[in-house]
Amino acid sequence: MTSVPANKQQASADPSRPTVVVSGDGDKLALAGALVIFTLAEARNSLKKWSKQGSSRSLDVARLDSLDTPGALFLCGLRDKGVELTGVRAEHRALLDLVCGLDLKPLPKVESVPRWRQIVIQLGKGAHDARHEALDVITFVGRAASWTVSAMIHPHSLRPASISRHVAETGIHALPIIGLMAVMIAVVIGYQGVAQLRPYGGEDFTINLVAVSVLREMGVLITAIMVAGRSGSAFTAEIGVMQTREEVDALKVMGIEPMQVLVVPRVIALVITLPLLTFVADIMGLIGGAAISQFLLDVSPTQYLTRLPRVVDGSDLFVGLFKAPIFAFFIACIGCMHGLRVSGSAESVGRETTRAVVKSIFLVLVLDAFFSILFEKLGV
Repeated sequence: MTSVPANKQQASADPSRPTVVVSGDGDKLALAGALVIFTLAEARNSLKKWSKQGSSRSLDVARLDSLDTPGALFLCGLRDKGVELTGVRAEHRALLDLVCGLDLKPLPKVESVPRWRQIVIQLGKGAHDARHEALDVITFVGRAASWTVSAMIHPHSLRPASISRHVAETGIHALPIIGLMAVMIAVVIGYQGVAQLRPYGGEDFTINLVAVSVLREMGVLITAIMVAGRSGSAFTAEIGVMQTREEVDALKVMGIEPMQVLVVPRVIALVITLPLLTFVADIMGLIGGAAISQFLLDVSPTQYLTRLPRVVDGSDLFVGLFKAPIFAFFIACIGCMHGLRVSGSAESVGRETTRAVVKSIFLVLVLDAFFSILFEKLGV
């Protein structure tokens, strides 16, 4: 029986690559070359059928030039199957004796956890993680509030250039998408309102529905969600990339507090821009309401503007604008917090960015529900 390596041509083309040759026939074979991890598959395939034959088999390993631990483990397996190893060189015998003398036992089988226990464990782990996450958010929000208030008290520590850049990126550049979304939301509310109220002859109240919904809830809510997905994720990605490049550590080494340089300008910028974006969204939403009223109710823009003061008042606009800076503060804090959590890899940047967006939107919805109940109780 003679066996030639499958990659003989490649081996000849690359002399530096180790090779193993199995030669001989019958019950006596010989190994030559290097029996190492790179050639182990070739040797195993060549000796697979031969190792299953009867007894009185011998394998000459005198011409083996090199032998590593995986190769020695393979030879020990052949020895356990009754193959006699002959011509073992002195430098290989010590390794064979060491490897063959090991008490190799299979790993114990992992006991399966019942399904009900897995559910309980997952619920407990989720509650534990949620508790620590809530504490981390409260701690970071407190630190951000402290540094922001300190910067407002001491204006010389502010960074106007950084703040103006973030105002432009989070506010001015976001105007087109915010305006378009506000118009589309007003159109959707108007269409649904007419469809639901027309059977009862109350389609004229669609104007009330659109105006109140946009000013009190939808304008600020849609704007906050868009800003969380657009600007909050940008904050996380920017600071996260700085973490991967160790720029945040460099700031600490220079004695500069990252909260003052990275977090405070973003918080102040977003607190400034989100109320302005909310006001723009309110105006665009009312314009969308006027368009849908003209199209579905034959109400002219002049009649629409005449009716608006009887439908809404200053409190409706106040409610939306009051919530905007609070939403902005939490969105900026969450985005910066997850940016500082990045551990140093591109995968970590993507993971923390996703978490920041999800958590920001969830927090905005929770706060909006809280304010809705609060203002209802206060009669605002």
